[in-house]
Amino acid sequence: MIYKRINQVKRLVSDAVAFLRLKFYTPPENDKVLLIRFSNPNLYHRFFYLMVKFYQLSGYTICYPMNFARFRNLRNKDRYLGLIVREKNFLSIHEKNLPSNVIEIKDEMFSPDYFANYFEHQNQQENAFHVPMSFHPFMYSQGIWDHNINTERKRFNSIFCYGNFDVQAYLDIKRTEFTVETRTGLLAFFMKKEKFISIHGKEEIVSADDAMNEKYVFAIKENYGIRMEDIRELLACFNFYLCCPGVVMPLCHNVIEAMSVGTIPLIQKEYAEVMYPNLRHRMNAVIFQDLDELEYILQNEIFNYSEQEILAMKTNVLEYYTEYLSPTGMVKNLTQSIWEKKLIYLQAEHRSIKFIK
Repeated sequence: MIYKRINQVKRLVSDAVAFLRLKFYTPPENDKVLLIRFSNPNLYHRFFYLMVKFYQLSGYTICYPMNFARFRNLRNKDRYLGLIVREKNFLSIHEKNLPSNVIEIKDEMFSPDYFANYFEHQNQQENAFHVPMSFHPFMYSQGIWDHNINTERKRFNSIFCYGNFDVQAYLDIKRTEFTVETRTGLLAFFMKKEKFISIHGKEEIVSADDAMNEKYVFAIKENYGIRMEDIRELLACFNFYLCCPGVVMPLCHNVIEAMSVGTIPLIQKEYAEVMYPNLRHRMNAVIFQDLDELEYILQNEIFNYSEQEILAMKTNVLEYYTEYLSPTGMVKNLTQSIWEKKLIYLQAEHRSIKFIK
């Protein structure tokens, strides 16, 4: 009991010192400012941080007036959301000298009911904007999201996939209204193939020869957990990326990381349709309806595309990423939607799933 009390006091002192530093922080003058008036950013946890981080990366000063209680709540409740007050010089808590064209965001402008349009309104988006998925938060926080990657290198004409395939964690999506194949189901499907390869290290890719072509290459976390700073480099070695769903929804950060280097998503239809704008078959993705169609594509199509077709799809993937998924692209589209007073859908992961009827 006494150790718990000591730790509580240590945290309180640490928080007080950090808050004091923030009180004395004055950002440089800037005519681009995002003013936050959210009472419940915790609802959106990591996705709130990512949205705000994109504004910071796009050259905006972030202003979020708050007291010590709000500061402590943000700093300690969620490790990703907490980055907005843990990162050095991320935001100012002083509302003064704001430009006339400040962009202001408030709770009532946003909804966590992210999939309402898909399930209830024929997937239309005329009067709404969906803040898109993005990289893992630490890639932005650690400044490794935009490392220069050679996207013009000769690639293996193979399908790559990486990540966690824990059976228990990734079966939760079966208890939702989504019908996408689970990532463990996709792994089991590919493991039966003669062309399946499970790698155990980076060298197996960067030192590979043409024998790596026309393979299904998996980096399964328990065999090879890719360092975050290596992810985009390895993705750029392949023509295609198999998009596996997340824990409770189709969306997962891996597809965004793949598209950032022009690697073409091999993706199930329902997954492609909860990305906005929807991905399109043989334009910026290779889309399958179910495992039977996936089998057909593997047998008859995916390794038979011409170099011109691959180049066209790769170019479209990079353009899609730049226009919709990059920090500057997302901020441009979100800001326009705010001016147009559209309803903004922001992910809340498990909480978003609870809204699905």
